[in-house]
Amino acid sequence: MVGKNGGLMSVESRDSASLKPAELDEFGQFVEGVGLPIDDQALDRHLEQFPLVALCIEDTDLHGFLFGSLERIGGTPCILWGLGATKKGRTARLTLESLVGELYRRAAISFPDEDVLVAGRIAHPAAYSLFLELSDVCPRPRYTPNGEERAWGRRLARRFGCDAGYDDRKFRVKAHGGSEAVFDARHVKLGGKAAAELVGTVRPDKGEALIAYGWAMAEALAGQLGRRSA
Repeated sequence: MVGKNGGLMSVESRDSASLKPAELDEFGQFVEGVGLPIDDQALDRHLEQFPLVALCIEDTDLHGFLFGSLERIGGTPCILWGLGATKKGRTARLTLESLVGELYRRAAISFPDEDVLVAGRIAHPAAYSLFLELSDVCPRPRYTPNGEERAWGRRLARRFGCDAGYDDRKFRVKAHGGSEAVFDARHVKLGGKAAAELVGTVRPDKGEALIAYGWAMAEALAGQLGRRSA
């Protein structure tokens, strides 16, 4: 992929434990720069809770990152999105999609021939739009989730550590004063009117978030789901 300055933009994933203190400091400065201050303790927790991190880099310039986890919840294979953000600019959309695509690539290897649940905490229509290529997305416009779908929302809230303020009918985390570690997509113009109305106003810097999920079918994961050619 070619970046905005004509340099080569690469996407890779690494074990979170391999991140050096200087890189974590860069992540902290990065999310603070987009308007989502995250303290050092929250970043340290992410190293324990999300064993993968996807990075999008042009030359040596960080364009975005996304913590992730490939795991099973009650036996169900899952891709979980943790804290992430993209830099403002012409490459923001490409960065957003490439980070997610890298986790899909890893999941296709880890969970061959299985349908996989994809979930994350979001706050912007562009992040919600990433779920639209999946199946049975919750929440979605003009749809009332059933009991099992609401139960999945509660499981995910517990996994993300935000169940104390979670509303399982609205799929929303209430404000609690501190920042919520969402996949921040404020610099990307995606989603359209329906996504904007569904997400509404969410203030992750106050602790608010929308928990969304959908299903990546096995054949889609084995194909080109979320992946772009160079």
